[in-house]
Amino acid sequence: MAKTENKKPPKPPKAPKQKMSPQKKKKIYWSIGVGFVLLLIILAMIPAKGTMYYGVCKTYIELSELYPQQIVPLSVEDYAAGGGPVKIHFRKIDPFGVASVNTIECQFKRDTSGVLTYEISKIDINGKRIYEAESPDFIARFNKGVLGLVEASPDLTLPGFSLNDITRYKESE
Repeated sequence: MAKTENKKPPKPPKAPKQKMSPQKKKKIYWSIGVGFVLLLIILAMIPAKGTMYYGVCKTYIELSELYPQQIVPLSVEDYAAGGGPVKIHFRKIDPFGVASVNTIECQFKRDTSGVLTYEISKIDINGKRIYEAESPDFIARFNKGVLGLVEASPDLTLPGFSLNDITRYKESE
């Protein structure tokens, strides 16, 4: 008895690979290059987003300033994730047209387990004199609505230029 039953049929030979023409290769390389450049352009146009700590501090500015006509964030230093403060430099224009550049530093509370919360513990505006917005009563009233603020998700778009570029102060109007 011959063992022909277990034999597999032979595989057909593979077709020889055809070489790609230089024109087709050129089209593929150009397509990949153009696609990569378009991806970079799209990524460059997406604005940078800050943390929720930045959003809470920015909202505090908007609610504590008396009669602002315009508030424009100029730069942000956000060290809250590491336990530090959030520092925002902003330009304020009051109803009389007077423009001023101010700084606010927000420090956040920790809960019993040491985790940083979104409630503000201390505010420092311009670092010199004490403003009404720095009072513990004002901060406590603001903290009552922080959970609602976090749920509403404030605008977290970071300013698009650095504080080091002083010529942009005039253009931020």
